[in-house]
Amino acid sequence: MSNNETYLGDGLYASFDGFMIILRAPRMGGDHWVGLEPHVYQALVEYADRIATTGGKTDETTDL
Repeated sequence: MSNNETYLGDGLYASFDGFMIILRAPRMGGDHWVGLEPHVYQALVEYADRIATTGGKTDETTDL
């Protein structure tokens, strides 16, 4: 657990290591985590914007 960790909801925590946003999901048997590099975070933001404007419909053939 990081000192700068923020609870996002749904059992998910976020922190920043100076380069990546770290997402941590505590689970029985150990934590699961994902590190989002800046370009991956940007792709996630663009995806969220796209589903917000299309009512959740996505083009599954489009690479992020």
